Amino acid sequence: MTFQEMVDSIEKLSPEDQDELFELIRKRRIEQRRSRFWLMLD
Repeated sequence: MTFQEMVDSIEKLSPEDQDELFELIRKRRIEQRRSRFWLMLD
């Protein structure tokens, strides 16, 4: 799936589902940053 296809699919979601997806992505990015931070400290 291309990036544009993903964007098109997301745009077809309801506004509520889009919000939920964006919140999920935001939380996962925070978790990834935390993991990288702790890896750097080891």
